[in-house]
Amino acid sequence: MKGRIQMRFVDLFAGLGGFHIALRRLGHECVFASEIDDELRSLYIENFPEAEPKTSGDIHECTDKVPPHEILCAGFPCQPFSKSGSQLGMSDRDQGTLFDEIVFVLDKCQPSYVILENVGNFERHDNGRTWQIVREKLEALGYDVRGTEHITSGGPGLISPHHLGFPHSRERFFIVAKQGNLPENPFPLTNRKHVTNLSAIVQPATELTEQDLLETHLTNSQRECIEHWNLFLSQFSEEASLPSFPIWGDEIGAIYPFADYTPYVAPIEELKRSLDGHFSTVSPSREELLQLLPSYARAKEAKFAKWKIDFIRWNREWFQKHREYFPQEWVEKLWSFPPSFRKLEWNCKGEERNLWKHVLQFRPSGLRVKRYSSSPSLVAMTNTQIPVIGPQQRFLTRVEGLRLQGFPDHHKLPKSRGKAFKALGNAVHVGVVEAIANQLLGDYS
Repeated sequence: MKGRIQMRFVDLFAGLGGFHIALRRLGHECVFASEIDDELRSLYIENFPEAEPKTSGDIHECTDKVPPHEILCAGFPCQPFSKSGSQLGMSDRDQGTLFDEIVFVLDKCQPSYVILENVGNFERHDNGRTWQIVREKLEALGYDVRGTEHITSGGPGLISPHHLGFPHSRERFFIVAKQGNLPENPFPLTNRKHVTNLSAIVQPATELTEQDLLETHLTNSQRECIEHWNLFLSQFSEEASLPSFPIWGDEIGAIYPFADYTPYVAPIEELKRSLDGHFSTVSPSREELLQLLPSYARAKEAKFAKWKIDFIRWNREWFQKHREYFPQEWVEKLWSFPPSFRKLEWNCKGEERNLWKHVLQFRPSGLRVKRYSSSPSLVAMTNTQIPVIGPQQRFLTRVEGLRLQGFPDHHKLPKSRGKAFKALGNAVHVGVVEAIANQLLGDYS
């Protein structure tokens, strides 16, 4: 067996430095980093003081500064490929073409190894053409290339921290490449049935600072929403099943047309009858009537998508079947909440029907409930979906966010909580990268 060899690596689109920590743990040295965001670049230098003279800004302006190295790491911007982003991909003039900067550096420096990370949707973006372009560009430079294609595509599958025993569900697409031949299995073995528990990263109340308590408290309306759905769950028959589809409270007693055509094109008299008693004017306009409907039913289109038709039908049938569990007083209070609070997505089949026992997320699609085994993915594009730790009755702390992504507790984050969680949402998971690098580099790490 060959001994450990220290290799030089570059950290492009460095963010919080997840690649840096992972590669440094394996004994390698960072010789260059690039991060366009001024605050994140300053924090990178605070977290890695020795990297100050080696850290630059916009990669467009500093490719000529990249020194010789053996490993190139990059979590290149994912928004152009994300389902929650623009999905413009390579056509995104600001971010999608940044992969060409990676290609330029690879062509110039010819490092032996490449590790890249992006969102799980990357492989399927533009019907697979984006991944095909990326792979072909790397192969043209002499690299043997492998990606974590979906299992249904014949690949090893996306990698999530919880596959490796970390309590964070966050599937990501990784690309590894090598000058010469890759190992037969360049990715670490994963266990998609790993049993994890979120309590492993949760801070006890005694550790929380005044700032933590201020930042993580639930608003009165959020608590009221949780308690209101809990009231329903406590009274719902234990023999009856909660649905696998999202519960849309606006469909309780609703009779507006949805299957053959939408309210937008329905005969106005039919629309009036479906909303009888809900409008005050004698001759309301169609626009006034539409405003009385749930937001998802106001679309200016002739036909709803099949998934929406199915959801509405399933909800109406389910509510009709279990009408006794939705007393008018409870329904009226539910309707006083904002639209997203009127939906419940129960993903805890077989678990105790108490929201405070699980992990919650306030999402535009509703209040999502997941098992206390792992945290849902931290979302970079919004700070309004930070998970709620049910047993603690509060949102995640900054330290817990760091732990979810495999960073040490002392790692410095942006001062703003919103920017801190955005940066965490954009970060790579340190433990996952370390496992991939260890497998890829083999005896050299």
